[in-house]
Amino acid sequence: MNQCLEKYLPDDSLAQYRFMKYRIHKILLVCCSYDGYILEEDGHIESQINQEYLDLNMSNPPSFTRVSSTSEALSLLAGDDSFDFILTMYNVGEPDVFTFARTIKRHHPNRPVALLTSFSKDIYRRIEEQDRSGLDYIFCWHGNTDLIIAIIKLIEDHMNAPEDILQGGVQAILLVEDSIRFYSTYLPELYKLILLQNTEFLKDAFNEQQQVLRKRARPKILLATSYEEATELYDRYKKNLLGVISDVGFVLHRHDPPQSEKLDAGIDLCRRIKADNPLMPVLLQSSQTAYADEAARLGAGFIAKNSKTLLTQLHEYISKEFAFGDFVFKDPDTGAEIGRAKDLAQMQQMIATIPDRAFEYHTSQNHLSKWLYSRGLFPLAASIRQYNKSHFASVEEHRRVLENLIRDYRTLLGQGVVARFAPETYSDAVAFARIGEGSLGGKARGLAFMNSMLIKYRQYDRHEGVRIMIPRSVVIATEYFDEFIDRNGLKYIISKESSDEEILSEFVTSTIPQRLQEELKAYIRTVRTPLAVRSSSKLEDSHYQPFAGIYSTYMIPYTENEDQMLRLVLRAVKSVYASVYFAASRAYIQTSQNLISEEKMAVILQEVCGTEQNGLYFPTFSGVARSINYYPIGDEKPEDGVCNIAMGLGKLVVDGGRTLRFSPRYPQKVLQTSTPELALRDTQNEVLALSLRPEEFRTSIDDAVNLRRLTLQEIGDYRNARHVCSVWDRENERISDSPFDRGRRIITFNNILKYNTFPLAEIVSDILRIGAEEMRCPVEVEFAVNMDVAPGRQRIFNLLQIRPIIDNQDNRPIDWSREDTSRALIYGESALGIGRMTEIADIVYVRSETFSSLVTEKIADELLGLNARLHDEGRSYILVGPGRWGSSDPYLGVPVKWTHISEAKVIVECNIESFDVEPSQGTHFFQNVTSLGVGYLTINPSRGEGIFREQLLDARPAVWEGRYLRLVRFERPLWVAIDGRSNRGMVREETEE
Repeated sequence: MNQCLEKYLPDDSLAQYRFMKYRIHKILLVCCSYDGYILEEDGHIESQINQEYLDLNMSNPPSFTRVSSTSEALSLLAGDDSFDFILTMYNVGEPDVFTFARTIKRHHPNRPVALLTSFSKDIYRRIEEQDRSGLDYIFCWHGNTDLIIAIIKLIEDHMNAPEDILQGGVQAILLVEDSIRFYSTYLPELYKLILLQNTEFLKDAFNEQQQVLRKRARPKILLATSYEEATELYDRYKKNLLGVISDVGFVLHRHDPPQSEKLDAGIDLCRRIKADNPLMPVLLQSSQTAYADEAARLGAGFIAKNSKTLLTQLHEYISKEFAFGDFVFKDPDTGAEIGRAKDLAQMQQMIATIPDRAFEYHTSQNHLSKWLYSRGLFPLAASIRQYNKSHFASVEEHRRVLENLIRDYRTLLGQGVVARFAPETYSDAVAFARIGEGSLGGKARGLAFMNSMLIKYRQYDRHEGVRIMIPRSVVIATEYFDEFIDRNGLKYIISKESSDEEILSEFVTSTIPQRLQEELKAYIRTVRTPLAVRSSSKLEDSHYQPFAGIYSTYMIPYTENEDQMLRLVLRAVKSVYASVYFAASRAYIQTSQNLISEEKMAVILQEVCGTEQNGLYFPTFSGVARSINYYPIGDEKPEDGVCNIAMGLGKLVVDGGRTLRFSPRYPQKVLQTSTPELALRDTQNEVLALSLRPEEFRTSIDDAVNLRRLTLQEIGDYRNARHVCSVWDRENERISDSPFDRGRRIITFNNILKYNTFPLAEIVSDILRIGAEEMRCPVEVEFAVNMDVAPGRQRIFNLLQIRPIIDNQDNRPIDWSREDTSRALIYGESALGIGRMTEIADIVYVRSETFSSLVTEKIADELLGLNARLHDEGRSYILVGPGRWGSSDPYLGVPVKWTHISEAKVIVECNIESFDVEPSQGTHFFQNVTSLGVGYLTINPSRGEGIFREQLLDARPAVWEGRYLRLVRFERPLWVAIDGRSNRGMVREETEE
């Protein structure tokens, strides 16, 4: 037993008891580099585990050893038998995770093995088909690193429960749930509540000894996935249970198949528990709300699983019924409450501000140390208890010591590669810092990961005269999002149907927490450039379903007036927070089968790459590069990658504007500049720049409110133009790359791509190769380059973002030699998709005779209503139309958002003779379509590239017909295959077997 705990135990027999005897000391983590970085670095996993061990004054905290494949893991285990726990991700090579787990269990039957996988219907289907006997647990990864802590604690709780609960009197919560996805959501929340809130003295059911022990060891969580396990755990530990949280429907025995689930097993369990102990709190949850009445009759709580406020209701019930609570500071003379603390941060603040009499009262009564002991913070509790009034010359000195003790303790949480923002120590030399607790969000995680990779691969000064780096960034972690929502009473927004403008107004008129405002003030004092205020949500850029471009990014100008700058930053932050609940965000979250109640928003404050001229600020150029090219041209291969670049700000690129496309392997072979005619017609025709006038930034659902669009005629006098522009020599009908020629500007990037004045192709190739190797999947990166620098200064390549490109293809290959394309309704050989799709019988298409580039916005409006109708009917469909779907330029295609096309499972870009534009590749819209497993097909029948039998569809009766759109429904589901392997896609009528 550690000495801190031993000194204060009530009797000798308990002094000999050792809590948490069985610990996980060595963890083998089987995952690729990117997953390993997220688990170990962003969440400070090792640091948080070390923190817990320090709390208990125990030695040998667990360490992580990471390997990148199961074969590598087996080789390591053959020579090292010291691992206590093995945590593996899903995609880790051969043998597969199931064979790997069974192999381990044959040699080490008691060694816990857990699988961690992102939510995907396809992956879950495969898991259900496998022999899972070697796996102790399967967990669903939501992008929340708290889950890893919860997994370790759950396994340790399982190992220690018999002794700690039955001998030591530790309390427990019984969680009964067979849904991997839901218990993976619950566990981090339960552990968070246990660790961040104190447990009050239990009522009459427990004696004083149990109450004392309750303060010195945290409650455990016991997980049951079947009725059999639940009753066994209840019967064994019922005297020490705080309460039970149970699903309504689950299987009776652990290895029963899901289809054998008993729909009201939870009701049976609740009835059994209530008959044994009517006072035992029981919370039932189910997607079948009809069980709510039965739960009420049994005296149990009830939460609907599909509730948008699921986690909020869970918190509220546990806080109320399981007797959790805050520390309450009282006036010693009157007993009146003068303040409360729910965590160490608030405790630190209260110690610094409460009146002297209250401070002396609480410290003399050991109230502070008792509160800390109740949360398992033993060393800090012991340190505070050892001091009393006699040790100090004044109350202020006593306060300062206690305040410093708590501050020092809290700073341990900030250990890791991402610096913790501290106003007194932060400077512009800190490349990446975080403000607040919680998750950094997906975008920030990717940025921090890539920052470490740039250092690992020594990219910073690899090229002479160029610096490759991330822009100076500060991340406001998700803690402040939670606090902002809670303090301003904005939870109701989740359930309420409001317009984007109404939501934005509610958020912008709400108040950012004062602590955050103070920290942002300190940050602003170090800023000398405009800032990009970017979203970084938990779900954004996750490894299986990136939320590219769904949320807002606001750019704000730099102003020397600190108060004005702070107001601009706060408005931008609140606007990003609001974008979580915008209609397009809700539609995408629903389409990706996530819960909006699970989404949390972090915010990145990032210096904007570029320079100022004529009151405008922009980089020389920006771009998006992808390590796999699904639309190779000429000699290009898919693995060569592809890059889209544009002069000015990158919003033009990610929103699908007209940009320059090239392969990093063949930078001198650019289709758009291969002839003067193409260069004049198809190259960039506008440049985005940031206005530096603060008054032009206003609250709007349009995050481009203060961006200027410069025409080609306007950019001639800008310094950056000389790096990327050529001149059209009308007299000789040629393009000149000389910087001295005068004439019409054309943005060709010839100086860079043909004459290598900047090593762009080499840098992009290196970044894509590193990213793909470390993430073990294709990647997309966003970047910005500033070549407008003083002589002798390094030019800057800023890496702004990296995200995985998801390959969700069905593993079953399609034998195209057996398919007769002449029977196809739709056929093309430029496809990206997941293979076969079933149960689609509807085709929605734009009527070519009524189509015009002037009516694309009207087409979008018409589609919005039709999509809503099909959503209500529960029907998915194939969508066909000319040009770029999702284009921000209505003259390039139909400018739809997710609310317009959420039910479409196949999207076809079908160019017609009068409307022939480049496909949507490289845009956020394109990335999200593919990441959701939506089939994507580009055809151009007018060029003989693919088939669309519109006349055949016209001849069929329409289920619905509008001015521009037509819906045709077939009696039987269509045969649909979008085969990303062979880049072929086809839709035809299914034949009789």
